[in-house]
Amino acid sequence: MLTYLTLGILCGRLTIKRSLNWARSNLKWLKRFMKLENGIASEPTISRMLNGIDQELFCYAFIEWIGEIISTKNTHLAIDGKALCGATEKAKDEAVPMILNVVETVRGLILAQKAIDSKTNEITAIPELLELLDITGSTVTIDAIGTQTDIMKQISEQGGHFVLMVKKNQPEAYAEIHEFMGRMETEAAKKRKGEQTDPIYEEYLEKYDDTNQSEKNRERYEYRTVMVCNDPSALTKSQKEWSEVKSIGLVKQVRVPIEKDEQGNDITPGKEEFLRYGSRRCPKPRESEEKGKEIQCTAMISDRLLTAEELMRIKRMHWVVENGLHHTLDDTFREDRSPARRSAAVNLSLIRKIAYNILRISMYETEMTDVISEMMDHFCDHEELREKYVFQGIVSRY
Repeated sequence: MLTYLTLGILCGRLTIKRSLNWARSNLKWLKRFMKLENGIASEPTISRMLNGIDQELFCYAFIEWIGEIISTKNTHLAIDGKALCGATEKAKDEAVPMILNVVETVRGLILAQKAIDSKTNEITAIPELLELLDITGSTVTIDAIGTQTDIMKQISEQGGHFVLMVKKNQPEAYAEIHEFMGRMETEAAKKRKGEQTDPIYEEYLEKYDDTNQSEKNRERYEYRTVMVCNDPSALTKSQKEWSEVKSIGLVKQVRVPIEKDEQGNDITPGKEEFLRYGSRRCPKPRESEEKGKEIQCTAMISDRLLTAEELMRIKRMHWVVENGLHHTLDDTFREDRSPARRSAAVNLSLIRKIAYNILRISMYETEMTDVISEMMDHFCDHEELREKYVFQGIVSRY
C-alpha cells in the first residue's frame, strides 16, 4: 500500500484518493512487481494504515533508506521546521503540527524528519533528531531557535560543526554582535582609505573579512553585505556559555523593489538612495527579522574559522532550503492543503519526502528536467522510470 501510494504521488496524484485511482488504472502494470491479490485498498483502509504506522519507526526506516544512498558526513546539513497547516485539529486550543526536516543542501535531498510533540518544541526536538544522524565533519545550520549552548555542545561532541543564527530572542548577544560588527565595518573602511584606525580594533582587523554581493530578480534588486571576525572575544557569551564559538558574523540584506516608468524604463533607486529616501513603491524601508521586509540583519556564530564568502554561501544555502523546500512541499505537493490529521499527516508527509527524494535523484541522474512537477509528468508517462527508481533500487552516491 505504501508503495503504490508513493507511486501515485510520483506521478502527480497528490491526494490519497487520486493516488489510489492512479493505482487502480495501472493495476496490471503494478502486478508485474507485487501480488496485489485483493487489488487496491480503499481510501478508509489507507487512512487507517497511515494512522496506525509508528511515526518513529517509519522515520528510522526512511533514514536507513536514504542513508544507503547519500552520506550525512562532511557536507552541509540544514535543519528547519515546517508547519502542517492543513492538519490543524478542530479541537479548541490545538496547535498546528510541526515537522523538523534535515536537508543535505548540495543535492537538496531530505535526510530525516521528526514530528514535534504538542507538549514540546523545536529546542527539545533538535537534539533528538541530531542523535539519529552521523554528522562527522558536516556543518549544521539552524535558525535562531537552535542557537542553544547544549545544541552547540552536542554538534561538537558528534564531530560536526555549526553555523547558527542569533536574533532578538537573545537580545544581549544580538546587540553585541551588531554593535561590534558595525564598528568593525567602519574601522575596515578607514584602513582601506589609509586613515588611522582605533587601536582597540587593530588586532581584530587582522581577523576580519567582508564581502558584498548584489543580484536582480523579477521583483527586486538585492544587496548583501557579509562581515565576519575570527575572534569572538568581544562577545560576552563567547567567554562564558559559548566556548565553542570561533567566528562571529553579520549578514545585512537590502531589498529594493523594482520600479518602472510609463515607457517601461527601470527607474529603481540605488541602494544608498533607497535607504535614505525610500522609493515610490516603498516610501519608508522597514527593518525587521521577518521575511519580506526591505532591510534584514542577521547575526551569526560558528565554531569554524570562516571567510566572508564562506559565511555568505552557507547562509544562502540554508535560505534556499528554508524557502525552496517549503515552497515545493506546499506548492507542488500541496502539503498545506492536506486534511490528514496528526499521525496520518506526519506519515503522509514522510511519504511525500520519499517521492520528493526519488524525483530529485532522478532529475540529477537523467537531466530530463530541473522542475519537480515536470519530472512527475515523466514518471507518469515512462514505465521504465518507475521501475528503475522504485523497484530496482537506487544506486548509492558514495
